[in-house]
Amino acid sequence: METCHKTVVFRVDASYEIGTGHVMRCLALADGLTNEGADAVFVCREHEGHLFALIEERGFRVLGLPAPRERWTRDEPAPAHAIWLGTDWRTDADETIKALDNIRPDWLVVDHYAIDARWEEQLRSISGHILAIDDLADRPHACDALVDQNLVANVRARYKDHVPDGTTLMLGPDYALLRPEYLSLREQAAPRSGPIRRVLVSFGGVDRRGLTRATVEALLAMDDHDFEVDIVLSASSPDYASMEHELAKRAGFRLHDRVPSLAPMMVAADIMIGACGTTSWERLCLGLPAIVVTVADNQNAIAEELNRQGLARWIGDANGEIGDALRAVLAEIFDAGLDPSWSRRCLEVVDGKGVQRVCAVLGAHRNMPLGIRDAHPNDEALLLEWANDPETRRNAFNPKAITPEEHHTWFQNRLGRPADCALYIAETETGVPVGQVRFERHDDQWEISYALAPIFRGRGLGRPMLVRAIAHLRRERPGVSLFGQVKPENMASRKIFEALEFAGRAAGPDRYVFERNFKE
Repeated sequence: METCHKTVVFRVDASYEIGTGHVMRCLALADGLTNEGADAVFVCREHEGHLFALIEERGFRVLGLPAPRERWTRDEPAPAHAIWLGTDWRTDADETIKALDNIRPDWLVVDHYAIDARWEEQLRSISGHILAIDDLADRPHACDALVDQNLVANVRARYKDHVPDGTTLMLGPDYALLRPEYLSLREQAAPRSGPIRRVLVSFGGVDRRGLTRATVEALLAMDDHDFEVDIVLSASSPDYASMEHELAKRAGFRLHDRVPSLAPMMVAADIMIGACGTTSWERLCLGLPAIVVTVADNQNAIAEELNRQGLARWIGDANGEIGDALRAVLAEIFDAGLDPSWSRRCLEVVDGKGVQRVCAVLGAHRNMPLGIRDAHPNDEALLLEWANDPETRRNAFNPKAITPEEHHTWFQNRLGRPADCALYIAETETGVPVGQVRFERHDDQWEISYALAPIFRGRGLGRPMLVRAIAHLRRERPGVSLFGQVKPENMASRKIFEALEFAGRAAGPDRYVFERNFKE
C-alpha cells in the first residue's frame, strides 16, 4: 500500500511497573504501520526494569533517554502523573529532540500519562503530525489525532476541552490496538456455554497487591467442581516462588512466568479473572467472559461500563479485600454455568481491526487507493453513527438527530429497492470504511448524497470518493444524469462538486443545486 507516513516515532512510557500496557499497544500499532511500509522508532526513558529488550525483540530500534533524575523541579500546573516522566517536561522534550537527531517523523505517537500539550507543542518543530494515545482524559493535548480505545460512558465529552478543534478522535473499542494474533484467533473463539472447564488468571506484571494469590485461594475452595486453571505471573513477583511450591502437587493448576501472548490461553479458557486494563479488549475480541478487579482509579469507569453492559463482572478494586466477593461470584457462575449470550456480547464489541483503522487514518491522503462496494445489512449501525455525527447533522437539511428506529426503517427501504437506490461504501485497501455515497432516482435524474467517516475528514478524500462512486454507478447504469443539493455554507461540498464539473445554481436561500449530465 502506498503510504504517506514514512517514519513514525513512538514516545512511550516503557517502565515495567507502569508502561507495559503502553508498550504493548504501541508495538501492535508499530507492527501494523511497518506492514504498510513505514519505519518505526521508539524513544523511551531508561527507567529501572525498562522494556527496551521487549521492543527490540520485536525488531524496532529504541533510542534511550537518560535514567530518571533523583531530584527535579515539578512544574505547576502539571499532569497528575508528571512524576512518571522522570524529569521535567522541558528536559524530556529537549532530550527527545536530541535523541532523534536528524529524524523528522511524519507522525509522532505519544503514549505517556505524564506528557501534555506543552511537550507536544515543543515537538511540533520536528514532526509532521502528532497522535496522542490516552485513556485518562485528564490533561490538554496539542495533537492532530487522538486514540482512546476504552469503553466508557460519554467518551467524546471527556475530550471536549482537552484537544484542539478539528482533532481527529478515534474513540472506543473499534480502535483497540491489539496484536494480529487476536484477529486471527478470533475465528476459533466460539461462544462459551455450560460448565466451566478452564480458567485463566492474569493480573499483569508482578502483582504486588497479591490479587493472584487471593484468586487462586478462591479457586482452590471450589473443589466440588472439575476444572483446570492457568495462572500467569511474573517470576519476579514476591508470591511466585511460594505459589510455585504450593501448586506443584495440585493437579490442574499451572503457573506460568511471562508469556509471549495471552491469546492462545484466552481462546482455550472459558472464563478469565484479572485486572480491568488493556487485556479487557483482548478478552472481548476473543469472546472471553471475565471477572475483573480494578487496580487503578482510571479503570473504574471502564469496569463500570463493562459491568453495566454485561461484558464482565466487576467485583471491586485492589484496595479492598476481594476474597469474599470473588468466592460469591465464582459459586454463582460455576453453579449456573455460562450463558452463551455473555460471549456473544463480548464478540460484538471488539472485532480486532483497531490497528487497521488507526493505520488507515494515519496513512490517509487524497491519492490513496479506494474501493467501492454495495452496502450490506451489517453496515446499518455504522451508517447511523456517521449520520448522527454533529458535523454531518449541521450540514444536513434536517439537523435533527436520527433515532435507531427511524434509521432502521430508512436503511431497509433503501436496500430493498435497488432499481431506484444505489448505496455504496468506500473502503481502503485493507477494508476500512471511509465513507458512503448514495444515489436515489428522481424521475430521470439521480440525486447524490454522501458523507465521509468523521475520522477521514480533512484528508482530501471527498472528491476521489465521489469520482470512484460515480464511475461505479455509470458502469452499472450507463448514461445517468446526476444532481446534488448543498447548503450555501457547506463550502467543502460546493468546491468538490465544482471540481467535478457540476454546474451549480442557487435554488432558494437555503440550498445550492449542482447538476451534471453523463448521458452519451
